[in-house]
Amino acid sequence: MIFMLTAVGFVSLDLPGAFASPAPDSKRMARAKDLIADEQWTHAVEELRAAVADPKEPNRDEAMFWLAHSEYQAGDAGAALQTIARLEREAPSSRWVRPARSLRIEIAQRLRRDDVLWLTAAPPPPPPAPPRVPVAATPAPPAPGPVPVPPTSPAGYVPRPPVAPAAAAPPMPPAPPAAWMPEPFAPDMDLRIEALSSLMPQHPDRVIPLLKAIALEADNPEARRAVFVLAQCARPEARLTVVELARQAAEPVRVAAIREIGRFKGPDVSKTLFQVYSNATPRVKREVVTSLGDRADTMTLFQIAKVERDPQVRNTAIVTLGRAGGRDQLRTLYTVSGADARGVVLVALFNARDEDELIQIAEREKDPALRREALFRLRLLGTEKARRYLAAHRQ
Repeated sequence: MIFMLTAVGFVSLDLPGAFASPAPDSKRMARAKDLIADEQWTHAVEELRAAVADPKEPNRDEAMFWLAHSEYQAGDAGAALQTIARLEREAPSSRWVRPARSLRIEIAQRLRRDDVLWLTAAPPPPPPAPPRVPVAATPAPPAPGPVPVPPTSPAGYVPRPPVAPAAAAPPMPPAPPAAWMPEPFAPDMDLRIEALSSLMPQHPDRVIPLLKAIALEADNPEARRAVFVLAQCARPEARLTVVELARQAAEPVRVAAIREIGRFKGPDVSKTLFQVYSNATPRVKREVVTSLGDRADTMTLFQIAKVERDPQVRNTAIVTLGRAGGRDQLRTLYTVSGADARGVVLVALFNARDEDELIQIAEREKDPALRREALFRLRLLGTEKARRYLAAHRQ
């Protein structure tokens, strides 16, 4: 499998059903891919140029993409751009146009062509269509009559000033650089986000609001990718935007934002997550619990497990508390919880490998089902202390 590094991560270029070749590779294409895998770019360019020039090559569009990729890796960005333009011109509906355009963004970033990146990230709207002017019917000539006499102006009459001409139409938006982009050029949302990711280091004040708008537009993969790009920026305003999205966006986008907040560094992250939790849906609450578990914040998880009324969210918090190693909190929970929650606490104690508490429960628990569960978990643990207890009590 071959991957290409883009502005927002690695993109696989041979996913089944997405970039798989519609026809088997020719011998020339197979040789070219072996050369690419070995990073022999100059030889790969030779093979791929021959493949592109061969009218019998079954995968000429794929050959053009790999030719552009190899030309760029060989150090000839200009040739790569020409090959990308040829691919767009000769095979506009090819599945290889999308990764080729991603390669163009990478080249623009390397050459510091922010104008090209901005035209991709925020393309100008298409010019409005000219208004249709109805064609009036030709009126019949008037019947001959007396010659009209112009009226005399009354006293004090002041002629009206001439009407000013209409303001000129605004100038047309600049056309994309011909050497870089086809015309017309309509980038999809994925390309826009890649371009914005490339522009973020130099233009965060302009990029952050655009990414926020994309994330708030709808629940779609692009919105979640916008959250990911925002979270990679260390500027405080970018992180505050991720927190806002965790509170305001569509539910799947909120889940993505909470996942990113959980990866932030700093002492106030758990506090922020708990604030989001207080007004969240059950699905969002479960994601907050997962993020708190990843941070091993046993105290906040303990607080959630005590007060949460939704059984599914509460049980998730209890199990996560065990994975985070909250033995002391789980022991307290077992004593204050009802029968419906004690079985979940037993599972969490097993996750925390708390053999001592499981033995205590097996000793003092009066509920036969819970006692059997504690003994079962001790057998699964199989520690030396657990084996000794089970052997001593012939369990």
